[in-house]
Amino acid sequence: MDERSSLGFEWISAWCGPLFVLIFVISFGYFGHNLPGPPSPALSAGELAAHYVAHLGDLRLGWVVSLVFVALYLPWSAQISTQMAQIERHSKVLTYVQLIAGALTVFVVSFGMLCWSVACFRPERNPEITQMLHDLGWESLELQWAITTVQMVAMALVGLADKRETPLFPSWVCWLSIWCGISFVPASLTLYFKTGPFAWNGLLSFYIPYAAWLIWCVVASLYMVRDVRRRLSALPAPGGPYAASGQAS
Repeated sequence: MDERSSLGFEWISAWCGPLFVLIFVISFGYFGHNLPGPPSPALSAGELAAHYVAHLGDLRLGWVVSLVFVALYLPWSAQISTQMAQIERHSKVLTYVQLIAGALTVFVVSFGMLCWSVACFRPERNPEITQMLHDLGWESLELQWAITTVQMVAMALVGLADKRETPLFPSWVCWLSIWCGISFVPASLTLYFKTGPFAWNGLLSFYIPYAAWLIWCVVASLYMVRDVRRRLSALPAPGGPYAASGQAS
């Protein structure tokens, strides 16, 4: 594969980030009935089961779409590592850490959505089983936040060390990445609270960290795309003098 084709795949992979965010907001937020806020963890088993029955069609569609398109996060994470590797020229430890953490983020999010999907499969079952699956799905996302935080911090540290004339990320994007990762910390308290800002439908455990994650994804993507476009524009035009000389040789 030539360099232009490789950069074309990089460009597509970088745009997978914003596409993931758009589909996630629609499928997880709208069809999953998590916007303007998810069902309260304080609901009784019967109330939660009634929520599943009332919105069964939307929920099933939301989780099926989410489980398919969360895979967009994989090529996007791989693209971050591709661009990080150009900066981290020696051991590439942080490059690999970012890649692994991105893949595990997909697993964590997918597992949570799978639990909610199973809760939709037999809505007539015992409400307490539906409640258990619902709780398991939410706590899967909330308690394993450190994986995505590691991804964000690894990207930021390499970005801050980028001393090239045109760095991949400006320093403010790197610091934003660190802040967004730290914003996930209150999610650990969802194990203790069913109401208030630390519950999984609260300000500090839902609205701020989820908004931070998606905003970070979009902002980072824009600079990733810009970097790929810059490298594409630096290539000789197809059929130009370099191509002609290559054919002559």
